[in-house]
Amino acid sequence: MSIQLREIKLILSIAMPLMAAFLAQKGMQLIDTIMMGWIGPEALAAGVLGTGIFITNVVFCLGVLSAAGIQIARALGANEHDHIRESLLHGIYLVCMLSVPCMFILWFSPYLLHYLGNEPNVLEKTIELLHGLMWGFPGFLLFFVFREFFAAFSLTRIVMLIVLCILPLTYIGNYIFIYGKFGLPPMGVVGIGYAGAIIMWLMFFSMYGFSKLIKKLNQHLFSIHDLTFDYRIILSMLKVGLPSGILFVLDSGMFTTATFLMAHFGVDALAAHSIAMQCASFVYAVPFGLSMTIALQVGHAAGAKDLVRAKRIGYTGLFIGLFLSFIIGLLFILVPQLFIRLFLDGQPVDTKIIEYAVAFLFVAALFQCFDVLQAIMNGALRGFKDTFIPMLLCISCFWILGIGSSYYLGFYTPLGAMGIWYGLTIGLFSASVVLLIRFIRKPI
Repeated sequence: MSIQLREIKLILSIAMPLMAAFLAQKGMQLIDTIMMGWIGPEALAAGVLGTGIFITNVVFCLGVLSAAGIQIARALGANEHDHIRESLLHGIYLVCMLSVPCMFILWFSPYLLHYLGNEPNVLEKTIELLHGLMWGFPGFLLFFVFREFFAAFSLTRIVMLIVLCILPLTYIGNYIFIYGKFGLPPMGVVGIGYAGAIIMWLMFFSMYGFSKLIKKLNQHLFSIHDLTFDYRIILSMLKVGLPSGILFVLDSGMFTTATFLMAHFGVDALAAHSIAMQCASFVYAVPFGLSMTIALQVGHAAGAKDLVRAKRIGYTGLFIGLFLSFIIGLLFILVPQLFIRLFLDGQPVDTKIIEYAVAFLFVAALFQCFDVLQAIMNGALRGFKDTFIPMLLCISCFWILGIGSSYYLGFYTPLGAMGIWYGLTIGLFSASVVLLIRFIRKPI
């Protein structure tokens, strides 16, 4: 099965704007973090806690809602236009079903931090931040459903354009609400929450507005007369989406747990770990964009009953991902100081931090290759609606092999802090191998 240049161009044309949109959203988070630092260290600490809780809920919901994109792509491939409208509508129903319990969690979960020994002032600001952000939660989920809708029709440049335009508005909104401009009272941290909520709704309404203007999308939008509910469609989405949501959370949880383990090796190791993880998080734009694109394109081909093309798309995505990750890996190995300087430039730094960071980035060069592979294979299998078994495989690889070997290599061998990174690499390597085998065995 040969890889075609046409497929490479198509995948890159869809994935590259999604990668840019991902980086722009990371930029929005960076702006929030910087401006929290302006308020004070307590606000910055509250931002870490509050954002962690918020993102955990978002990650789970995005995994569940990815099923809506798969349904749309498969219906598009099968040329079943009524099913496209039904899938979009039921994706919105699913947003409503997910938003209620998640907003409840966002409202009450910060109060539980009191029992973990957090300082009262930090806890109070965490509550304020989440109580502001939570009102934008449904808007962000609706934005994601429409992002899947646009991506299924290969219109990802519009997604990129919207997120890039929203980026400066994040700063403006934060500034207005934090300091109380245009007649508003100064709000501090809660102002960042309210500004974020407004931005999330603005992202959704921008997507909806474009969908009304684009003919091939507008014809699939529903009217008040189309508001029917079919529980079978919801169950079908949950069957595909719930395992993905659980997998997304456990994937990010593996890295969070590794950070807790790294804390036992001292401040220098933890600081270097943070730098290397931030670099890995930045280049995660590659597997993110490719995984989403491959999932939708495989779903489109599967819906058209062209399973040969579906498999070819998976292999093509794998080729692109490994090529890009090879380039990134070389940069991590050859010029690690280039990345480290972004975090430490102009500050007096213990050379031990730099030594650790260089060593971690060397392992990250291999680590992110396997991360790309497993993400793309998960996307390809999601396009085939195959998510439950991959979830079980990844849980075993991430948490038994990955965290298990991180703990053993870190605390019971001379590797020490490096053992944490080797363990993560083992987890990602094993996941990529088993998922690739499962994809190869998919019948044509």
